[in-house]
Amino acid sequence: MALSKPWVAGFALLLAACASTPKREDVFLEAFMAQLAGSYDNMAQSRANPDHAALRLVIAPVAAGLVGDHVFYVQEMAADDPRRVIAQRLYVASAVDSADAVVIRQADFTEPLRWRDGHLNRDLFHSLLMQDLRLRAGCDLIWKREAKGGYTARTGGSCRASARGTGEALRVDQRFTLDADGIAIFEQLRDAAGVLVQGGEADPWYRYARRGDAPW
Repeated sequence: MALSKPWVAGFALLLAACASTPKREDVFLEAFMAQLAGSYDNMAQSRANPDHAALRLVIAPVAAGLVGDHVFYVQEMAADDPRRVIAQRLYVASAVDSADAVVIRQADFTEPLRWRDGHLNRDLFHSLLMQDLRLRAGCDLIWKREAKGGYTARTGGSCRASARGTGEALRVDQRFTLDADGIAIFEQLRDAAGVLVQGGEADPWYRYARRGDAPW
């Protein structure tokens, strides 16, 4: 039996509407990424507690199609001298199917100087390849939304790093909170015996306030 033209037209519109409706996990990912990207500093914290160095942090979205669809360049530097770069890394974000969560894989650069100040030249990452990176095995971050607003994440128990100079394997504990006002980062490194190697015992959190000078 032939279908009437109005029925066919209505069915076609329904299909088109279903096809254009974004998946729940993609909506969550987009909202999270919009909040993550930014320019930050912990100047207020450093003034209140000089034990915390005054730092700038940038998390810049970059186009690195050969690495992933959603990539961020991360650079930490001295607040009073942006030439003194303390850390560089890459975040590769992806949605979790049918869940309100985002996975971020963390990676270090094999040649950090080549990518330094990448937030000022984001086209640089068009040429980024997987061989330019060292993925941090076991250090994936699962970001979830908190009931009170914002997001939190923490590495699992298998995250490891190599100590500079000695190459000693260190256990890494990272924790994050993120909201519209800023991002807070906790990081402690311990040796095989559980002795703290890096990260203060009294207050390991670095609390970065969002700045208004990010162009992205």
